[in-house]
Amino acid sequence: MSDVANMAENVAGEVCFDVDLSVVRHLAGVLPGPRPLGVNGARIAASVRPRKFVISGGDDTPVTMPRTAYQIVYPDCTVMIDSGFDRATHESFGGNEPYFPEEFAKLQRALDAARLIVLTHHHADHAGGIITAPNFEALAAKTVISAEVADCLMNSPHRPHLKLTQDAIDRFIILDYLKYYPVAPGVVLIQSPGHSPDMQMVFIALQSGREILHSVDSGWVLDNILQVKGKAAPWVKENVPAVMGQLRWLNNLHRNEKNVTILVTHDDTLFAALTESGVLGRELVG
Repeated sequence: MSDVANMAENVAGEVCFDVDLSVVRHLAGVLPGPRPLGVNGARIAASVRPRKFVISGGDDTPVTMPRTAYQIVYPDCTVMIDSGFDRATHESFGGNEPYFPEEFAKLQRALDAARLIVLTHHHADHAGGIITAPNFEALAAKTVISAEVADCLMNSPHRPHLKLTQDAIDRFIILDYLKYYPVAPGVVLIQSPGHSPDMQMVFIALQSGREILHSVDSGWVLDNILQVKGKAAPWVKENVPAVMGQLRWLNNLHRNEKNVTILVTHDDTLFAALTESGVLGRELVG
């Protein structure tokens, strides 16, 4: 799949997401050490939204949208992708929606045991588990954030109680990179602003040869990608042209790269299918 082909399919009002998968694959191999053995997933909580908010043109059918985090498993360690959030942060959004404290407790143990933690962006359900942790300093010392994530956590926090000071930000490992960053063997971060100014996708190349791309929140469900239709929730403030370009790129990826499995943060049906098939492990280790 070439960038030229991808650009040719862009329509008016979209910003081309000009990610070169061949470069990403090369970068997945530049750091020494064995590639990951697998990826485990966790559902910490959920929101239930009418489909008309989840995807443009949807109806009133309720859609369960899990709050997820992922664990990359190596022969001798783990790397966490995002940190979930505590019950108080979950409840700060209002309503009486599902929260799974036993799963969050498992996630906390996995965060404690991880060699490295990566936050894909500053939104509460991705970063809150670190920020509100009793052992914040210990976790932050092994948590990678981009310069853009750092800026958002200080200056435009997703929830007021998650706002961080410069002193707190200085506890993190801060990366300042333009487009791609190989953060661990087999794992590459991809700058993907749109859903938020600081979002990063995560490409994972396993020892088995399987490749996984965590598309984070470009779409809330796989249908956003399959139909190249954006979200329609009135409270979501996105760079819509950038998001639409990402959805079109992800659609091309889904159609043309059969070895790549796409993860979508809030798709409960997809999460269940991937765990049932064994692409995702059902339980966090640690």
